[in-house]
Amino acid sequence: MAAKVAVIDSQVAGIAGDMLMSSLVDAGANKGKVIDAIFACQNFLKGSKIAKVDFAKVISHGLVATQMQMKYTDALHERKGVEMHHSLARCCDSLGLEQRAKTFALESLKTIILAEATIHGENFDDVHLHEASSIDTLADFVGCATAIQDLKLFDGRIYSTKVAVGGGLLKFSHGTVQNPASAILEILKNRQFVLLGGQAEDELTTPTGAAMLVNLASGSVNYYPSIAPEKIGYGAGTKKFEGFANVVRVVLGSSSIVAEAAKDTVCIVETNIDDASGELVGNLVERLAEVAKDVMIIPGTTKKSRPAYLIRIISENAELNNVLEVLFSESGTLGARVQEVERYVLPRAILSVPVDVNGTTFNVHVKVVKDSGGSITTAKPEFDDIRIIASRCQLPVKRAMELVNAQVMKKIGSV
Repeated sequence: MAAKVAVIDSQVAGIAGDMLMSSLVDAGANKGKVIDAIFACQNFLKGSKIAKVDFAKVISHGLVATQMQMKYTDALHERKGVEMHHSLARCCDSLGLEQRAKTFALESLKTIILAEATIHGENFDDVHLHEASSIDTLADFVGCATAIQDLKLFDGRIYSTKVAVGGGLLKFSHGTVQNPASAILEILKNRQFVLLGGQAEDELTTPTGAAMLVNLASGSVNYYPSIAPEKIGYGAGTKKFEGFANVVRVVLGSSSIVAEAAKDTVCIVETNIDDASGELVGNLVERLAEVAKDVMIIPGTTKKSRPAYLIRIISENAELNNVLEVLFSESGTLGARVQEVERYVLPRAILSVPVDVNGTTFNVHVKVVKDSGGSITTAKPEFDDIRIIASRCQLPVKRAMELVNAQVMKKIGSV
């Protein structure tokens, strides 16, 4: 069964809330529903009034795109973050958005508030928003949530390209700052998104756009996933730049390649060592396990019939430097081969399953994999838990494993 797939492409012009919303409307989201949702925002934010909302066709650097056009008045230029959050929640409830859409909108705004709290050293409840305090911010969150729900994208998988952020300096409520601004960096920090500078001496990605992106995708991919394109939407911003179209592109389609699997990229790191003892190799494995996803040692024979080990490591892109540092310092090797590869990973979860061994109840952590229908296809108890049970019950590990597996397989069907 083919899975629904969407790609948010912001690697050229970055991403802003209105651009994302416009691209979704351009890709087929119900324009009337989105406009009605935006108008509803004024009922929940005191001092604001929306005069006009429309989505018009424009030309951006030779490319036909849809642009959100909104006119409004707002008596306030600063609001508390929690006030905005409460207003957004009431607005979502009034529209009858499904829980996933409401959660997306609220978590996106919460992401901005948390970023501002960290930057300014404040508590969440004390944060005051400036640029993100107006009615158009609520409109971005509500409008995008409505459009994504209408396109049924919450049922699929959403990917993001690398994110263009621009360059130069910015002037806003706190004075002159570097671009990307601190809020952008804080929002994207530790989230596996790769930023691209340059293209323009201007802000290409806004906090609102970044906040929604991190709540839709788990990180950026280097290449498009396997996708059969069905709809393409172009959302234009209001700024004009030399040399490129100021648009976000959204590609909607399906993929039949392991529909329930997630696709990402990792680095394969390899080196050969032929002058290390077993103790040093064992220590190397332990050290690498602290920073790598997996480590494999393959014994072999090199030239002149010297016994050697092939060290093969799977590393997250973000941990590559740490992996190489450990590898060079602990193995003494003079070089390493690095290759970036794609991988498909089935979603998995950890369940705590109670088992009874020799009259004592133990909670065993079990890694399970489910198919697209929700049925468990694989269940594997954690070996460390089995070893603890064997020690406490004075059983051979092999016997403890047999007892645990039997009970887990019997109980797991009802989970």
